[in-house]
Amino acid sequence: MSREDLIRKRIRSLREAAGMSQADLAFKLGIDERSYARLERGERKQLDLHLLIAVASAMDMDLLNLLAPVLQTQQQSLEKRITSEERGKDQPQKNHYEYIIAQLMDIIESQKRIIEEKNETLRKVPA
Repeated sequence: MSREDLIRKRIRSLREAAGMSQADLAFKLGIDERSYARLERGERKQLDLHLLIAVASAMDMDLLNLLAPVLQTQQQSLEKRITSEERGKDQPQKNHYEYIIAQLMDIIESQKRIIEEKNETLRKVPA
């Protein structure tokens, strides 16, 4: 499952848990229900940052809370894949994977910081 599919699934799950219909969330986002339904079904080409921020805001959470489980799922998936690939391999290969994991963890942390900075900027914008 792609990252965008995981995000769409997360948005739908949160919407349903909040007892909101697609029409309710579409209204909060300022889009029509049909457009929102296309978003959930994956018919919208891309989930951009502005849309994700708007969805998080409409659900009374920050973007990091919206995306954290998705990032964690991808991290776990990557770790499982690397672990299964390194079985039976020699040590230099293992060191290479550890280096890649460290680099990916740095990227994830960097993305979290960027998201937090964007959230902080949004909190400062007058309503």
